[in-house]
Amino acid sequence: MSSEFNSMEDLVFSRSFRNWVLSGESPERTFWDHWIERNPDKAEMVKNARAAIYALHLHTTAVPADEIDEEIRKALIRLKDAPRYLPLEGLEGRREGWRGVFRSSGSRVLVVLALAIGAGGFFYYRAHADRRALHIFLNSHNPVHIQTVEAAGEINLPDGSLVRPGKGSKLYLPTDWRPDQTSREVFLQGEARFDIRRNPATPFYVYTDQVVIKVLGTSFDVSTFPADGRTVVGVLAGKVSVYREEDFFGQETGRNELTGVVVMPNQEVVYDKKEDRLHKTLRAVPEPLGGVDSPVVFERTPIRQVFNHLQEEFGIPIQFDEEALDSCLVTAVLGVEPYYMKLDQICKAIGGAYEVIDGNIVVSAVGCR
Repeated sequence: MSSEFNSMEDLVFSRSFRNWVLSGESPERTFWDHWIERNPDKAEMVKNARAAIYALHLHTTAVPADEIDEEIRKALIRLKDAPRYLPLEGLEGRREGWRGVFRSSGSRVLVVLALAIGAGGFFYYRAHADRRALHIFLNSHNPVHIQTVEAAGEINLPDGSLVRPGKGSKLYLPTDWRPDQTSREVFLQGEARFDIRRNPATPFYVYTDQVVIKVLGTSFDVSTFPADGRTVVGVLAGKVSVYREEDFFGQETGRNELTGVVVMPNQEVVYDKKEDRLHKTLRAVPEPLGGVDSPVVFERTPIRQVFNHLQEEFGIPIQFDEEALDSCLVTAVLGVEPYYMKLDQICKAIGGAYEVIDGNIVVSAVGCR
């Protein structure tokens, strides 16, 4: 393969280079790694070529060819330095038409930049997907390794953490993961379970198209499909902080702290794109923190002790009026039945009821006599 790449457009129009940038796994990966090492003076050119390629691949849905050609025509017109003699008609339905214009023009760099800025922006809004987190991640980690999961499996991260992605998911991994870095970061498209090795000095971040998740060391599930407009983060152990993308990358609160939601074991937070907010609730099937649900017998036990037992076993806060229920004594046998069935049994014994509010259990009862 020729190694004569003297301009940014030479790189952009190289299919091998594009495959290497977008997937990190082109057949010529070794060639590009060595080429960049041998040409350190072209680092800026490579960086700009990457930016153009990423911009041209912002779209996530199919766009009709006539719309593509029209937006390219507009981008060329907006570019004030574009040559006046570039033909702007006769491009309808012919992608090879405007590609030929690029190759014959003496201002191909300007045209590529026009596409990156103009057509790239069009694709961005045309697809109705906010990809700011992905762009920031790609710019911060250059290059990245994109691992597409075709079947269920496990991915071992350099820090000892474990990721179990779902089928069809994509995990973006930095190739420059260093022992001395101040944070650990990955980008997820799809779903996965994370078991993160604890390291308070190096927080772990999971970026998605809609939310950012920060953890120090814990186990949690993430499901993020932009087409559905929902992202769900459920915690199995430890705790995580979840932020809307706008809050994480946007304006400061003025108190030197981010506005997010803390999620504890057996809780989950749901981001709904239509409502543009985070909603905390409980997992559909709460699991014991220790992994084993052992039967327990209560014999005229104060209700406070019963609720404390459930909180310790499942990690879910239970709120109730201690003064009103101070005289309530419970006699019951709790086996291995589901969590909500246990709650039903206890509330029935004291003539009360419960509801889930903001990821907590709130019990209401008039008291016992």
